[in-house]
Amino acid sequence: MTSGSSHSYSSPSMSTSQRPKVSAVLTGAPLLSDVGVLLDQLDSDARNSSPFDPVAFLNKNFANESILTNQLPYLRKAVGERMETLDDRISTALQRQSETAAATRKHVQDAKASVAALEKRIKQVQEKASQSEKAVLEITQDMKRLDYAKRHLQRTITTLKQLHMLVHAVEQLRLCIAQQPFPDYKAASHLMDATRLLLSHFSGYTQKVEPMRILSLQVQRYEAQLKDGLVYGFRVVAFGARKAMELQDKKKPGIKSNSSAAMDDDSDHEETVAVMTVEDMQGGVLVFDALGNSTRTQFIRTFCEDYLEDYVKQFEPPSPDTKPERRVSSFKATEAKTESEKSFAGLDQLEKRYSWFRDLLEQQLKAKFKRVFPDDWNLQATLASMFLELTRDHVLALLDGPRKDADATNATILLKALQKTILFEKDITAYLQREFHTAFTGIDSADVSDAKAIKPLLGIASAAFEPYMSPYIGLEEQKMDEQLVEALEDRTVDTRGERPVFISSTNLFVTIKGSMARCTALTKGHAFFLLYQAFKDSLRKYAQILNGKLPSVLPNSAVVGGLSLPGTFGGKQDQNVEASYRLPPGEEITVCHVISTCDYCADTVEALEDLIRDTIDEEYQDKIDMMSDQEVFHETTAKSIRVLVSGLCNRLDGALKSMAAMNWGTWDLVGEESSYVRMIHEEIQPMVLQIRGLLPASYFRSFCDKFASQFISLYSDNLMRLKRISEPGTQQILLDVYSVKTLLLKLPILEDGKGSKSGAAGTALAPAMYTKMVQKQFSGIETLLKLVGTPNDLLIENFKVQTSNGKPIDLQVVMNLKGLKRNEQVSMLEKYGLDPVSALKSVTSGLTSATIVSERVQALQDQGSTVAAKMNSDLSQMRQKVDDFRKSFRP
Repeated sequence: MTSGSSHSYSSPSMSTSQRPKVSAVLTGAPLLSDVGVLLDQLDSDARNSSPFDPVAFLNKNFANESILTNQLPYLRKAVGERMETLDDRISTALQRQSETAAATRKHVQDAKASVAALEKRIKQVQEKASQSEKAVLEITQDMKRLDYAKRHLQRTITTLKQLHMLVHAVEQLRLCIAQQPFPDYKAASHLMDATRLLLSHFSGYTQKVEPMRILSLQVQRYEAQLKDGLVYGFRVVAFGARKAMELQDKKKPGIKSNSSAAMDDDSDHEETVAVMTVEDMQGGVLVFDALGNSTRTQFIRTFCEDYLEDYVKQFEPPSPDTKPERRVSSFKATEAKTESEKSFAGLDQLEKRYSWFRDLLEQQLKAKFKRVFPDDWNLQATLASMFLELTRDHVLALLDGPRKDADATNATILLKALQKTILFEKDITAYLQREFHTAFTGIDSADVSDAKAIKPLLGIASAAFEPYMSPYIGLEEQKMDEQLVEALEDRTVDTRGERPVFISSTNLFVTIKGSMARCTALTKGHAFFLLYQAFKDSLRKYAQILNGKLPSVLPNSAVVGGLSLPGTFGGKQDQNVEASYRLPPGEEITVCHVISTCDYCADTVEALEDLIRDTIDEEYQDKIDMMSDQEVFHETTAKSIRVLVSGLCNRLDGALKSMAAMNWGTWDLVGEESSYVRMIHEEIQPMVLQIRGLLPASYFRSFCDKFASQFISLYSDNLMRLKRISEPGTQQILLDVYSVKTLLLKLPILEDGKGSKSGAAGTALAPAMYTKMVQKQFSGIETLLKLVGTPNDLLIENFKVQTSNGKPIDLQVVMNLKGLKRNEQVSMLEKYGLDPVSALKSVTSGLTSATIVSERVQALQDQGSTVAAKMNSDLSQMRQKVDDFRKSFRP
């Protein structure tokens, strides 16, 4: 196309060299050879759907109008040739399309014809398939008739064979039963299995078809005849013909007179009645197995009831209504027999019951029925279980109710009876396991043959004693009370442990351990829970006994900062004030033994609680809690520490009175420490050293805290009671205070005179909290003494500096100790900042030294007790956390 286009640009009268090529180039017009390219570009833009702008096209390719005019002929000719070429192509395409249209229509028609033919063939195949199916049904219809006929014929033949076998088996069963002297039980057992199996095939016809119903009833009569004959035969072997007939008469009263008459007419009936052999009885066992579980279970219970009938007659507790009749109706030895029966039925003769049952197993069952009953019948175990159930009912009647035994409240007899019962239950269980391979589990089934394992025998009869063990608990309480009575006066100390404790405490816990061992060997249920409550009561009583070993409270006295004062001091006794105790020489050792014993008891009670919880039955485990019992011992320990503190403070009364007797107002020379300070050392050091060697470290630390706090308050109280202190006197007292403070700071680590550490291992430094508490309380005393020794003109200024929270009453205490007169105190109070009226009122309001002392002492006592209270609170919280932690690990 391009070559054609370039051809159309050449003129026939002008050669290529003659074309205005240079002019075109110079004027900006396109070359003639590029016209075809321009047309191709236009075609490409048209195919790309680009909008054609003729103005832009002309401006782009032709610079001016003259050039366009010159080139227009060539352009027209090229466009014309292009149009002719396109027309040729369109014509050729239309011609080809017309040629292929007919072929396309033919192909479509051929396809439609093929589809119609295929559809026709499919319908033909479906018709042939339907015809084939009909043919097959017609062919197999006769085969089905033959198959149904064959099946019915086979069922008929089978039913006839089964009916024939059933009739034959019933006849054979009749012949076996008719044999004399005893039926062929072994063969009968096999025939019964066969008849039962065959009858199951005719279960739908036994009520509708009369012959089948008669045959079924006949089989039932044979089974009943075999069962009754076996029951009677076993009774003859067990008890003899006469007793067997008596038992038979009880079950069948209608024939009682006939059988009794026959036995009366024939005195040799016992000798003429045939007795089954072992082989016969073994066959009878097979018959009961064939009769089914319920029949076998019924026979076992009947067999056991027959044997236990004599037991009920001999050992049943006599009723108050029937007791006189027994004595009258006895044939021989009326009185002797009645006494014998009474003794056999009592709790004190319970062992005879168990001897009777042992004889039954050995002399009766084992001798007469050896190798008869299979182990999986568990007949001996069932007999033992029924015997224990009867014994339980008898024991309950003897323990409570109208037939109550006179010995029911005798703890010794009651305990012996329970021990014999538990021992028998254990012995008979071991015997059955050893001789008959009996398996005991928790299975509680009404039909013992449903499982080889039966429920255990332990607890069947012994459980009857459980609600009536109060006499035994009383006996155990009596033993513990005897220990407590001995502990009242016994102060013997056991020094074998880490700390000395009263030997009565170890004896008490030995008694408790023995009581536990005796009780848990019998029961771990309600009786053990009652015994646990008795333990709690005895432990509380023992805590009271330990409390009674402490000195008595001094009568009509109270303690203010540790000093004994009249009960009416200050107008009203403070209810929070602690009681005062006086310790005779050597009595502190007893108090320390009380503390160590209480600590030992508290720890042992905790272990005892865990042991009881792990031992007692599960239903009572959540009820075991001995926390309150531990707290009783902890309270006694706390009281004992208070006794030691108060006793030591009271021993310092002489030293403090000596301090008060000195004339500090005229003191003019500062020398060594005062004599009363040496007296304080002589009282504190020996007692503290002795206490430290006897107390556990934690309790010794508590003693030091409480004593330091109380003694400092006591010392401050006595100091503020002094009338007047001179300036040299204040210096001397400051020296004394330093000596006392040094002694108290070393109190937790105090050493003996040789410098060796005492008793328990000490530490190099006293506890930081204790040191801080002592220094804090002594700082107030030192500040007071420094203010007392301050010149009058500098008193107010120093008071404000050294007591930032000081009050006028504190200033008045200082002035009283300085011995200032009333007008001087008024002047000082005005200088301190009070107006003249208030100052005069404060001085003249009747404010006495005792009142000031009381208020000051109370303030110091509150400050001193804060630390001790905080420590007690921390110890209580720590103890509670330990208890919670311990409980979290308990099951």
